[in-house]
Amino acid sequence: MDTVIYSASPLKAFSGSLLFLLFIFGLGGFSLLSAIFSRRQKIAMRVGQGIVSLILLLAGVGGAIATYMTFTSGQTTAHVHVDKKRVVKRNCDAPGGVCTDYVIEASDGEKYYTFGLGQDTWNQIEDQSCYDFTYYPAKSLFGDYLQQDNPYADLYETTSNILEIKTSHCS
Repeated sequence: MDTVIYSASPLKAFSGSLLFLLFIFGLGGFSLLSAIFSRRQKIAMRVGQGIVSLILLLAGVGGAIATYMTFTSGQTTAHVHVDKKRVVKRNCDAPGGVCTDYVIEASDGEKYYTFGLGQDTWNQIEDQSCYDFTYYPAKSLFGDYLQQDNPYADLYETTSNILEIKTSHCS
C-alpha cells in the first residue's frame, strides 16, 4: 500500500495566495480611501497615493485572476521519479539575509517537474524513488501567450499548491 507523505486540503494549498491577495487588497483599499478622505495632505501627494493604490489594486486583480485560473484548471497527479533533492540558498529579507528552499527535481519520462517543499516533507523524500504528486499546475495571466513560440514549453511543468504526495512503485 502506498504511504501518504503529505496531504493538504485545497484551502490549505491556496492559503498563501489567498493571504497575499487579502493583504494587497487591504493595503490598496486602505491607501485609496486614505487618499480620498485625507484633507491634510497636498493635492499632489493625494493624487500620487491614489495612483499607487490603484496600481496595488490592479496587481491584486491580476493575482486573483491567476489564482482563480490555477484553481479552476483542476488538480493533476503526476507519477514521477525523483532525480535530485536540492537545498537552495537564496538572498531574501529574512534576518541574516539568506533563505533556504527545499526543492525536489523529478521527471515522469516526458516532463520535468520542480516541487518546492517544506523541510519535514523534503526529509521524507528519497532520491531515485518514485512518488505520486497531486498538485495544481500553476497558471499565469500571459503564460500561454509567452510560451507559444517555445518548442520546449511542453517539457517542463510549473507546479504549485501541492495537495498530496504518496510513495509509489517505479514502473
